[in-house]
Amino acid sequence: MNVFDEKVNIGQVGKMYIKHWKLIAYTVTACTLLAIVVSLLITPRYSAKTSFFIPYNISYDLAVENPQFGYDVEADRLLQIINSTQLMDSVTQRFNMIHYYEIDTTEYDWKDVLAEKYRKRIIANRTNVMSIVIMAETHDPLFSAEIVNYILNLSQRMRERMLKTNSELAVESFKKDYVKKKAEVDSLRERILQLRRENNSNPITLVNSQVLLPHASSTSIKPEVAVELEVLSQKHIYEHNRLNDLKGKYENALNVMNRAVPKFYMLDHPTPMYKATFPMIGFNIAIAFLGSLFFMLAGLYVRHVFNTIKQYLSAA
Repeated sequence: MNVFDEKVNIGQVGKMYIKHWKLIAYTVTACTLLAIVVSLLITPRYSAKTSFFIPYNISYDLAVENPQFGYDVEADRLLQIINSTQLMDSVTQRFNMIHYYEIDTTEYDWKDVLAEKYRKRIIANRTNVMSIVIMAETHDPLFSAEIVNYILNLSQRMRERMLKTNSELAVESFKKDYVKKKAEVDSLRERILQLRRENNSNPITLVNSQVLLPHASSTSIKPEVAVELEVLSQKHIYEHNRLNDLKGKYENALNVMNRAVPKFYMLDHPTPMYKATFPMIGFNIAIAFLGSLFFMLAGLYVRHVFNTIKQYLSAA
């Protein structure tokens, strides 16, 4: 008889399993009960989450007129903020996560341990429709919701601060150019007024803040002075137009800086989940039952094959 045929004899394998059914049943039952006990002894964890879209436009006027959302670029930018070390440090300090995670700060790598635990329990991702989902998992559902709510508000403030910082830089730049140009225009105006006073010329004609030469004068003006006045007047007109452009840019930048940044489009406000997310008792029971059953069947089968080969070699 072939040894392989002897090994795969289904009838003998079945009899072998029936012979050891008590061992199989006891082992599987013991492992299942152990899984239940361990699952009940483990401190459960509860999660909370929030989900929202990010406004594409950064002003309320545009957001109201064209409320677009769901852009991957804006989602990626916000995820960078949420996953930043700056935000993590703020959450850690606000909720004393070092004490909560029982981190030993005397260890040289305690910051890495803290960051690892934080990243495992506090997660932010984007969905396939580009909404942002923030989840936190702790031993208290309300505490989880509090952390999620804090991250939501803090990320909004950090985003606003970044946008406002750029606006402030723009305002300062345009203000500097405007003040410089205004001083230049005022200097030109004073020079024109001075020349006309010195040469007893007719009073200055002003139209829309622009200096114009009169068509006639009570006293004849020297040709070189007239030429200088003409040049300065034309330059004053040109520079005054540039001043108005700079003033418009400055006022527009100032308006953008003072304008409120739209809030997130909320889908789900921070909500605690009172069903434990860990341990998953049903899953643990299934794994313990099926895992122990497979282990026992595989182990008994291997032992049966080994004994069959040993008997064949002894008989030979």
